[in-house]
Amino acid sequence: AYGSAPRLGTMSTRKRRRDDDEESEDSSDSESDSSVEKVKKKKKKKEKSKKKKKSKDKKKDKKKKKKRKKDKKKDKEELKESMMGDRPQERVGVPRLVEQDGIGVCEKKILKLGTGRRPVKGQEVQLHCKGWLMKSKKVFWNTREKKGDGHKIKPYKFRVGVGKVIKGWDAGVLSMRLGEKAIIVCTGSYGYGLKGNIKWGIPPNADLEFEMELLHIDAEIKLPDKYDLMKEKMKNKHHFLERDGTSAMLSFRAAPF
Repeated sequence: AYGSAPRLGTMSTRKRRRDDDEESEDSSDSESDSSVEKVKKKKKKKEKSKKKKKSKDKKKDKKKKKKRKKDKKKDKEELKESMMGDRPQERVGVPRLVEQDGIGVCEKKILKLGTGRRPVKGQEVQLHCKGWLMKSKKVFWNTREKKGDGHKIKPYKFRVGVGKVIKGWDAGVLSMRLGEKAIIVCTGSYGYGLKGNIKWGIPPNADLEFEMELLHIDAEIKLPDKYDLMKEKMKNKHHFLERDGTSAMLSFRAAPF
């Protein structure tokens, strides 16, 4: 009789246990849901960061491409400038100042661009040249002109920058590139100065123009020492002038070079 009777305490505890289990299941479900959400959020964050990185990388790539294009353009411009000359002034038909002092001026106007190197002091150069007086346009010298039946047309040779020729020639030729054709204007001390050149019919202080084409630059550099200069000076008084800067006017002995 006692065994068949229901136990109230045990039933209530069972119920409680069931409720507790259900609650724990609910809580575990909610926890699992929250953890899933957290994982999803993390994934989303990662995806966003990846997208941001990709967009940044794309922007960087675009910037790099733009930079490359700019650099290529610069290189092309520099190449063009080097073909035309070191400065934008050195263009065909644009006259520019090469050198000046208190007595004269040397100017250059390019007719044909040179693509080679420039000569340096002491190198032997070969060029064709035609010279005339600026005022009267009278031609006094032309290397391309035949002087007789047996005469061969040859370019003129000289060592540049060492005082072997007039001052305007040294300054003008040193500013030219190999293959360049230009008109060199020489006035005052850059031409034949106070004495002129009677042999060629050049009056004193005449303004001169020379059409020059630089054909060859020798590799050897040979600079004269002071003794060589003195010998040349004694041999060729006609071709030398003391170069004392602004006081050169007072120390003229012959045509200025």
